[in-house]
Amino acid sequence: MSDTSKILVISDVHGRLRELRWLLDNETADALFYLGDGLYDLDNALESRKTPVPYPIYRVAGNCDTGYQDPTEGLVPFAGVLFFYTHGHRYQVKWTFSELLETASARGADVALFGHTHHSQLVPGHGVAPTLFNPGSLRDEHRYGVIEVTDGQCQFSWKRVPEL
Repeated sequence: MSDTSKILVISDVHGRLRELRWLLDNETADALFYLGDGLYDLDNALESRKTPVPYPIYRVAGNCDTGYQDPTEGLVPFAGVLFFYTHGHRYQVKWTFSELLETASARGADVALFGHTHHSQLVPGHGVAPTLFNPGSLRDEHRYGVIEVTDGQCQFSWKRVPEL
């Protein structure tokens, strides 16, 4: 029997603190990737919780996270999958995925997570190219990403935060 790991992916919160708090209070997960543009919101939501979240948070700064010293990208193995994660603004993701694909491929990533565009996207990987996954914007689309990993295989989906 295989274990499945659940990963939440959030980006571009831009002040939607109520929605972020709802997500942290109501979703279960084994890990969270926070892809920037709202690190202040994440810090605020985590500080207001009665108990800490019971999973690791991998976070990067976006172009609107001024004053934060967080890195703009990261690489981490989780549940048998190597994730490259970034906000995306330094890779021109609003116009092309070529720089992101090149960097993530060069680092051996299976999946590249990014935000910045405010649009949810999934581009399946081929050969050595990683799968690209954008959770969309919690602010504009009220969406976040969910990745379920079983035996190193990823299943990607999106969920919406209810109207609050």
